[in-house]
Amino acid sequence: MRKLVLALALLPMPLMAQDLAIAPVKMLDTSREARDQQSDHDRRLALMEGILADELSGTLVSREEISAACPRETTECLVAALRERGAERGLFIVVQKASTLILQAFASLVDLEGERLVTHTELSFRGDNDEAWRKAAHFLAGKLQTKG
Repeated sequence: MRKLVLALALLPMPLMAQDLAIAPVKMLDTSREARDQQSDHDRRLALMEGILADELSGTLVSREEISAACPRETTECLVAALRERGAERGLFIVVQKASTLILQAFASLVDLEGERLVTHTELSFRGDNDEAWRKAAHFLAGKLQTKG
């Protein structure tokens, strides 16, 4: 049994991180809250991106790289930018904040070569705080693992 485990450990493993490129999570804040929460939202977006990259074995694409490659962020340009990085699949996520307590995440997993949607999933979550975003990211990663 130990020999079998050692033999399997020596087999070349596919680089999953190169297979999946994760675009920066976009945020659409329609809550019209008076207080500027940009720094909180930036931290929470990074938290979500990190969890998704870890749990889905994906490679994050930086906001700067996307801005340089696709200033207008059109669908065609974003798909091409992720494909040019050598990825087979791309993950695109938008979080909409409707109010202080109500948020929705929209995630699309795309076959970059065929330019076709593999799966789309939506998630509603409550609470605009780090813990709510953390739980949402873990839940979203689990949903994508079963669908992707």
